Amino acid sequence: MFGALVFLYLRGFLLSGVPLVAVGDEDLFLARAVHMMHGSVMYRDFFELVTPGTDLFYATIFRLFGVHAWVIQACGVVFGLATFYVVTSIGAKILRGPLVLLPGALFLVFDLSGAHDLTHHWFSTLAALVAVNVLMGGEGLVRVAWAGVFCALAILLTQTQGALVFIAMLLYLVWSTRSADEANTTQARLAAFVLSYAAVVAGVLGYYVGKAGFHLVFFDLVEFAPRFLSGDVNSPRTYLHQFPWIGSPGDAFRAIPYVFIYAVVPYVYFAGLYRLWRTRTEAPQGLRRHLMLLHLVGLALFLSIASGPRFFRLCTVAPPAILVCVWLCSGVTRAMKMIRGVLYTSVAVFAVVLSLHRVTQWHGVLDLPIGRTAFVDRLQFNEFRWLVEHTQPHEPFFNKTALSLYLALDTPVEVEFINEDGFTRPEQVRDVLAWLEEHRARFIVMHAKDGRDRTALSSSAPFRRYVQENYRLIQVFPLAEDETPEEIWELNARRP
Repeated sequence: MFGALVFLYLRGFLLSGVPLVAVGDEDLFLARAVHMMHGSVMYRDFFELVTPGTDLFYATIFRLFGVHAWVIQACGVVFGLATFYVVTSIGAKILRGPLVLLPGALFLVFDLSGAHDLTHHWFSTLAALVAVNVLMGGEGLVRVAWAGVFCALAILLTQTQGALVFIAMLLYLVWSTRSADEANTTQARLAAFVLSYAAVVAGVLGYYVGKAGFHLVFFDLVEFAPRFLSGDVNSPRTYLHQFPWIGSPGDAFRAIPYVFIYAVVPYVYFAGLYRLWRTRTEAPQGLRRHLMLLHLVGLALFLSIASGPRFFRLCTVAPPAILVCVWLCSGVTRAMKMIRGVLYTSVAVFAVVLSLHRVTQWHGVLDLPIGRTAFVDRLQFNEFRWLVEHTQPHEPFFNKTALSLYLALDTPVEVEFINEDGFTRPEQVRDVLAWLEEHRARFIVMHAKDGRDRTALSSSAPFRRYVQENYRLIQVFPLAEDETPEEIWELNARRP
């Protein structure tokens, strides 16, 4: 745990204690949590694609500790430690000796380190793993009920993951107590699981249905994704698109975590199920039950992201696959010993290299409204530095969540950004334009795109036209090589 703490600390903080900036989809949940602190109600006052758990979690953390940069990275450290502990606890039920520690180490170094963006996917996976760990500890009614509670938390964090995990655990409970003399026990366990699950889900979602109305909640959580999410990001075509280009030995070294994740998710489950079938009369009954539960939940987690299997999403559902992979490598043959040696060595080397790289790499530090913050990307640092020199906290601003969060700028409650596909609805664009008319934001961020970049579902044309008519382009910030430069537009001085 101490080693995990040191590794996670260096992923989120400089040695001096300055937190690194968090730029990713997690910023959306953090920004919405700030809105909730100021009285906004999810679904009624702002759009949310997923169930409310992640927003509620961050809002609770901010209420307890305040909106500070260190709080954001501290959440990452605590999450990593919690998941490492749960993965290791599950590993202790299916593995023996030092091998118990290998799944948690692989998770930290090859999985979380390459996808350190704490969105709903990660939190939902953690809730599912806790449910698995609880059920592996025994199948009495109390434990089954607690498994139902954590399964409910999984669906309150990501509706698709939680729903499929719920089905997988139901199947496991039916399979594990399917004999005729256990019919009454099966019914009692299923009742305990379903009732605890339903009570938590109904209680939380019922609150938001009462506040926002059934239609809004149903549209955000059920209708929106299949109707309006588009593009390769949310298509099976995205599979392998994030695999890095290999043009040098250094590139090959950095690609090892990608190779590992792509190799084990989901293929390891098929190998594991085949081995379980081959050894069905040899494996201890308890071990067999644990592994069947792990396989079912792992496959459910994978199916929840199979429609858009980007590398990040594969990472978020990888922990069960990592556990199964290590179990498959636990044999006593010479080949299995060699594979384990390679895994141990790779984890140790990567842990040291990643930590040393973070300690020695370039970094810039800025005093931002929510606290002193470090950057390891010069281009990103330049954009933040320019904005902090030209803005004041709580002045109106629009279209980049990370900037508004760290610079404590005011943005529309209804939506944080307008993009170039069907994700932003026409009514949201109208709300933003009304907000801009009222508040006269001095700066707006836009990507340097033309009409050819917009999809047929895009509603951004009125917004772009409004910006071009009322603002002037004053700065362009190139970001990563594969990203479109960001433009800073300033309100025309002649406008009242």
